[in-house]
Amino acid sequence: MSRTILITGATSSFGRELISRLPSGTRIVAVSRQPLPPEMSNDSEIINVISDLARTDFLNDFDNKIDFSQVDEFVHFAAAPMRMQNFSSNTSEQLLLDYQTNFLSVVALLTKVVATRKQNPRQVRVVLMLTDMLRSAKKGETSYITSKFALLGLVNSLSMEFSGNDLRINAVSPSLVETKYVEHFPEFLRKDISNKHPMKRHCTVAEVIDSVEFLLSPQSSFINGQNIFINGGEN
Repeated sequence: MSRTILITGATSSFGRELISRLPSGTRIVAVSRQPLPPEMSNDSEIINVISDLARTDFLNDFDNKIDFSQVDEFVHFAAAPMRMQNFSSNTSEQLLLDYQTNFLSVVALLTKVVATRKQNPRQVRVVLMLTDMLRSAKKGETSYITSKFALLGLVNSLSMEFSGNDLRINAVSPSLVETKYVEHFPEFLRKDISNKHPMKRHCTVAEVIDSVEFLLSPQSSFINGQNIFINGGEN
C-alpha cells in the first residue's frame, strides 16, 4: 500500500529536499502558496494544494482534492517570516496572522486527519518544525517564538492524549539554517552567528531532513512527544 504524506511549505528549502528524497510511488500532498515548479515533479503522485495558511478559511482550498483518511504522515514546514521587530512594533493583526500560519493551521489540519481514524484506523506520524530559539530566544522575534512554543505545547499534549499506535508526533528544532527564509538577515549578523557557533558553521537543510526522515521511519517507533534540537551543540 502506498504511503500518503501531507507537507506544508512544500516549496521551501526543507519541503523541496524532503520531496526529492521520497521513494517512487509515494502519494504527496504538497501545500504551497504558489504552484510547484516543474523541476519538483518526480515519479510520485503529487497533489498540489495551493493555499495561504494565513487565511482562516484555508481548508476550503482542500475541498475535493484530497482524502484526509488516507494521510499517513504530516510534516509542517510552513511558517510566517521572521521580521526581527520589537514587541512594540508588532500589531495585533500581524500577530494573529503569524499565529494562524504557524500554529492554528496545524491544529486545523491535524483535526481533519485525526477525525478520519474512525474510517481508517492507522498510525499517523507527525513532524513539526520548531526552532532552537526555544532554548535561547532572540530579541525581536516575539511573534515567531511564541507561536513555536504553542506548537511545542501541542506536541507534548497530543503525545499524551493519543496512543503512539494512533498518532506519533515529534518536532525538530534546528539552529540557523542558510535558506531563503533568513536571507533578510544582514550578512554581518549571519557571519557573527556562525563565528560564535561551536562548529563555526550553520546547519544545512540536508541535516534537518535527515532527522525528519528518521522521525517518520520505523526506526523511531518508540520516540513520541519529543523535540530534537539540531544545533551542533549550541546552547
